[in-house]
Amino acid sequence: MMTPSEVCKQLNISPSTLRKYSLRFESEGILFKRNKSNSRIYTVTEVAALRESMTVTKSGDVTFENAVREAAEGLKGASTITPENGVTSTPPRRHDAVATAVILKKLEDLEEENRSLKEEMRKRDSLFVEVLEEMKNKLDRIEENQKQLAAPMPEESELDSPESSSQQPESEPETVTPKKDTRGLWARIWNK
Repeated sequence: MMTPSEVCKQLNISPSTLRKYSLRFESEGILFKRNKSNSRIYTVTEVAALRESMTVTKSGDVTFENAVREAAEGLKGASTITPENGVTSTPPRRHDAVATAVILKKLEDLEEENRSLKEEMRKRDSLFVEVLEEMKNKLDRIEENQKQLAAPMPEESELDSPESSSQQPESEPETVTPKKDTRGLWARIWNK
């Protein structure tokens, strides 16, 4: 047995919609059981009949009143499924073509959504592969740089090495003595 809130959640409808359908079923002679607080409680079979009448009504082929009437007639002849009695028969399905069309439409929508999700996954996977390849190239370059940094330094020439300069005595620069200017004083002043 299900409470009204459970039925609303399962059928994805508002409590007022459930009340509207329940009142219409009761007008067709289907009396729902009540709990201690006088709220309706629903069997699985009754919920299935509610769902069927809603599906047929939404299809637009049958009016609300006729959909409920036909579902109620099927419900009157069906056994009730309860945990206590274990009966598992369900009401006969009416408007199978309409129900099939609704189900097929939902399946087509799901297939389209599945296709678009697969395409998005392919795009994301290809981007992921590109990023991985780029990261691998960068890692290869970093490893190459590390190898170059870790490689032993080539020996420098003896002239450039600090040891070679200490082994050879530095020669002192030759002192250049300027030539003595033999010109006279006025020639030197006038730079002649």
